[in-house]
Amino acid sequence: MKIVGAVCILAACLGYAAALTERQKYHRDVLLSLIQILELLAGEIRYERLTMAEAFRNLNQKYRGPAGEAMRRIAERLMDGTYENLESVWSSIFRKEQKDLMLSEEELDILLDTGKNLGYLDVEAQMNHLCHCRQRLEKKLQEAQKDLDEKKRIYRYLAVAAGVMVILVLL
Repeated sequence: MKIVGAVCILAACLGYAAALTERQKYHRDVLLSLIQILELLAGEIRYERLTMAEAFRNLNQKYRGPAGEAMRRIAERLMDGTYENLESVWSSIFRKEQKDLMLSEEELDILLDTGKNLGYLDVEAQMNHLCHCRQRLEKKLQEAQKDLDEKKRIYRYLAVAAGVMVILVLL
């Protein structure tokens, strides 16, 4: 009976470590999806020459990643006829989604900066702006990947140590 209990405790600790690792992976995936969205948006602006509302609608149809829900909400608000400006829609949606997307304040600032100049500048200036924001997000993605690699190992070791400690206390 004690062996079964010890195995269950160790499995629970390792499961918790796996859940923490998955949260870190989700954060990395969100950053990757935001980079992909900026690339797709740049293509919509450069080649399609659409309005921003149409570009976001097309983007929503092409992309369904972790940040896809935010893009869908932006597209809906731009198309609903209330004539809000893109910067305020972009800002409010990403502020609401910050917790769900697990964005840090610095990452949110990059996204809010991205939304400031969309739709106002000529095509070339918007492309440069999107490229700059994408590069900043790519740096954050590299940091998140490095953080994931470090924390994954730490989570596993701490889970095993905590499990063994609990087992020893209970025996």
